[in-house]
Amino acid sequence: MTTRLLHKVNAKEGRPVAFTAKLNVDDSYLKHSRVLKFATVLLNEGRGYSPDTGVFTHPVDGLCRFTVYMTVYRQFALFKNGEKVGSLYHTNLSDKLSYNSSQVASISSVVKLSKKDEVWINFWGQGRYDIFATEDNYTIFTGFYLRNVSGHPQSSVMAFETSSACGRPVAFTAKLSVSDSYPKHSGVLKFETVLVNEGGGYSPGTGIFTCPVDGLYHFMVHVSVYGIGQCAIFKNGGKVVTLYHNDDKHSQVASVSSVIKLSKKDEVWVDIWGPGRNDIFATEDNDTVFVGYRLG
Repeated sequence: MTTRLLHKVNAKEGRPVAFTAKLNVDDSYLKHSRVLKFATVLLNEGRGYSPDTGVFTHPVDGLCRFTVYMTVYRQFALFKNGEKVGSLYHTNLSDKLSYNSSQVASISSVVKLSKKDEVWINFWGQGRYDIFATEDNYTIFTGFYLRNVSGHPQSSVMAFETSSACGRPVAFTAKLSVSDSYPKHSGVLKFETVLVNEGGGYSPGTGIFTCPVDGLYHFMVHVSVYGIGQCAIFKNGGKVVTLYHNDDKHSQVASVSSVIKLSKKDEVWVDIWGPGRNDIFATEDNDTVFVGYRLG
């Protein structure tokens, strides 16, 4: 897997802030419940990430996007300053995971950070953690700086622009509430727990993002599924990308994303479809997340 990140130049330091780090093969199947160290660094612009501690320390105020991709049979979470931002639990086999049945789970979040805030990946639970890496199975932690919340962007290929309507970045992260698990309706899926909503485009009451300014936007949905999960990202009532996941014996995570060109007042949401109950759920340790942000 190759990850290429093109980012903004830090206005104060004249440098971008971005990193990509891999789990070493020797660090597979860990037995501790601490910070997961991604010791092989592929990119570390701005030097915010420490492979020795596994912690990213943010050098400036602003918004960052983080994603973790795990070759996995277990649980982990994304932490900011010791508090859980997003968590994931993914299972497959009842015994040791074999490379012939390995799977990849991922979760993302846009996080609002102040200078010197810290972000890392942490295990939770007890026993051995069947997260691993081989020469052909990567486990990766990646993050990059999007923009300063005050409205002073950094310039690059991938960047937030200042909203002409409000002079602020446009980005949101919202989670499914536990009480909204296993929905029996079709239509819009509401993510009512809002972590970030810069620009005010996302409505937790309707589950719909309304575009405040023209541009290209990146949307992602990560769903925890125990059974049949089916959903799609919609734009103005039309299906953009869809997801179907079926496993009635394990808790797993499925993801889909798309870059979408939007005009002001266009609407984007996650739609669930199919007859009967939809086995998409959330718990305190299993997040279902909808994320979106404006690109340059």
